[in-house]
Amino acid sequence: MKKLLIALLLSLNTYSSPYSIKDAQVEFQAKGFPSFININGKTQELNGTFSYDPEKEEIKDLSLTVPLATLKTGMELRDEHMTTKYLETDKFPHAEIIIDKLNPKAEGKVNATLKLHGKSREIIVEYKRVSLSQENITFNCQFSIDLSDYAIATPSFQGISVAKDVKVSVDFTAHNQK
Repeated sequence: MKKLLIALLLSLNTYSSPYSIKDAQVEFQAKGFPSFININGKTQELNGTFSYDPEKEEIKDLSLTVPLATLKTGMELRDEHMTTKYLETDKFPHAEIIIDKLNPKAEGKVNATLKLHGKSREIIVEYKRVSLSQENITFNCQFSIDLSDYAIATPSFQGISVAKDVKVSVDFTAHNQK
């Protein structure tokens, strides 16, 4: 019985303590019509956790949540329209990205789920750079979304509309909660 308990405790220790997000930057870029207009927004608000298995060199159960009302484009009126009229943050306050697992030593693509505006869709996330130690993991990923997939109306104001494809970039450093 004692050997079984020791084996169980060792297996539970395979995964490091969960990591939590401390330093983050979430950005989006949308093209406007006329096409020479770029609409950029960003926030430093990002919550999330995951576990890292150093033996398998694998990040598991990555969940990132962005409070959408914190996105800023540099224009108060545009921010208000974006959050209240289009993203409807009173009904849908967060966007969430969920990734089951990935190899943090490689660059590549991974399947993920994006929950946005009351809809869940499978997306492909490209991760460009990951550095890790037992204390910190730095992560960068990018993906594109089609606003119509999430039943978000095409933003338009004073004759300028936003293309339905939006590029999103997420950078963060996570710290081990030990």
